Amino acid sequence: MAKREIKNNSLAMIATVALVGMLASAIGFFSPDYCTVAQQDDWTSCQAIADQRAIGTIVLFISCLIGFTLSLSRRRKG
Repeated sequence: MAKREIKNNSLAMIATVALVGMLASAIGFFSPDYCTVAQQDDWTSCQAIADQRAIGTIVLFISCLIGFTLSLSRRRKG
């Protein structure tokens, strides 16, 4: 019986967590159009929250792509 060595693939793990983060962001979709609370000067605006979530989703998507790409390229080389 051939023994298989277990390898730690940290990049794939990071990419998987980023993918789950993107899914959570999609489930908790936030649109400033549906903001019903009157905005106060000392509170973050609904548009700012939506912009920050969009930036976060883009960062997670890029992390996911880089992680899976590097993970697969290392697997093919090795």
